[in-house]
Amino acid sequence: MSGTTRARWLRITAWFLAVTYGLGAVFTTFAELQSGALSERLGVPSELIVISSAVQLVCAPALFVRRLAPWAALALTVITAGAIGVHWSAGEPARSIPAVLYTGLQVWFGMASRGANAAPADSPS
Repeated sequence: MSGTTRARWLRITAWFLAVTYGLGAVFTTFAELQSGALSERLGVPSELIVISSAVQLVCAPALFVRRLAPWAALALTVITAGAIGVHWSAGEPARSIPAVLYTGLQVWFGMASRGANAAPADSPS
């Protein structure tokens, strides 16, 4: 994959992750604070969901900062790995499929963004 193509895919991936995590974290936190249904269904404390959403909100813009992008991807991967485990332990393995896909995408993004000129912010327009 050429450097320009790689940089373009990194930008697309960063935008996709940032938008989906940003919106998802806001909606999840709002829904959890309103009803508590998600924590009840999954058997986890409500605080865990709120903290997870806060980490997602912090990591979303960090995906665009060259030095922070791999670390943000790592933090998001830890969250999705936890989501996989929580869904499996709650007896909902099919609901972990999106987290599995996000984990794969984040691992690729984290590895690809470690290159010197590979981060979305440093790529040519």
